[in-house]
Amino acid sequence: MLAVLVPLNIVLLPRTRETALLALPVMLLVVALTAGLSLALASLNVLYRDIEHLVSSLLLPWFFLTPILYTVDSLPQAKTHPHLMQVLHYVNFIGPAVDAVRDPLFWGKLPNLGDMLYLIVAALIALTLGAFLFRRLDDRIAVEL
Repeated sequence: MLAVLVPLNIVLLPRTRETALLALPVMLLVVALTAGLSLALASLNVLYRDIEHLVSSLLLPWFFLTPILYTVDSLPQAKTHPHLMQVLHYVNFIGPAVDAVRDPLFWGKLPNLGDMLYLIVAALIALTLGAFLFRRLDDRIAVEL
């Protein structure tokens, strides 16, 4: 989808011509974050079958709490409770990733430094956790499968 979106943005949104290609390295960090979480959850799911049901029941509310179709700044409480909005932004670890991709692709500006640092740290933690769990459980995974 990004392969289609970037050229369309360059042609149709003049404000994003200078920054649209910056979304590619940011998306690599999002892929690293997703891969780490997926590896950790897949390793746990082989041993504990209830992980599948827990994850599937948590994904729907998490989708609506992730600011994909809206921004945190557009919420009605954003003006009266700015600190609460910052907490909500950073508690959902996908929120900064969405904003870091949205900034160069749709608004034509550089990603926020805080969002980028948060995304880098979250991706490193997720990859480390996934690799640790897989290495720790790989012999038990082989027995279960």
